Amino acid sequence: MSLDLTLDASEEARFLNKISRFVKRLVKKTHFTQRELEVCLLIYYKMLRDDEGKLGMLVSRHQVDAVFDASFGITDSATVGRIFTALDKSVTTHVSMETWARMLSLFLRGSLDEKISHCFQVYDISGEGLIRREHMMVLLKGCFIKQHEEDAEEDIKDLTELIIRRMDADRDGAISLDDFREAVHNAPEMLECFGQALPDRAHVYAFSRTFLDRVSKF
Repeated sequence: MSLDLTLDASEEARFLNKISRFVKRLVKKTHFTQRELEVCLLIYYKMLRDDEGKLGMLVSRHQVDAVFDASFGITDSATVGRIFTALDKSVTTHVSMETWARMLSLFLRGSLDEKISHCFQVYDISGEGLIRREHMMVLLKGCFIKQHEEDAEEDIKDLTELIIRRMDADRDGAISLDDFREAVHNAPEMLECFGQALPDRAHVYAFSRTFLDRVSKF
């Protein structure tokens, strides 16, 4: 039975045979069944196939950026950049099959702890394992609707102090992963307190329906 009716059955079979060992290894690192993972990688293959005949190379960041925009509703380039850095620390203009699969696993089926770790890495601008006050202000600035600059600065400062009081358990003026994890477990609505780091639930549901066996609406 063909998993993707837009591909020739023999081409699909060749691709799945080629990645069979990879799928068996990767299924242990994701929340997908083998069939779901195969469909996930077929989506990757189709992006590769449609990229002006550049078959055999990696999918470009530009192509995946389009997925973020069209399928996940994440359009801000700075946000997308921080999300990619959290997903793949290597400096590259391409996305591997494994990074693609891990990304979809996180977005569509990730546990709360996985999402906490991901969001923290997105917000950890300096990569030092701490979200400092100045980083919070940069992140929060992107969350505010444009208004008078002076008013916005005051609002951002006030919100920063509010979040620090709520999340900085050891009162050292910065938020560690432990601080962040404890705060989110106590109040899950704080998960994306510094801006979008994950697709919203409506986009996750819509994308999941295209290939997952088990889909939870909310």
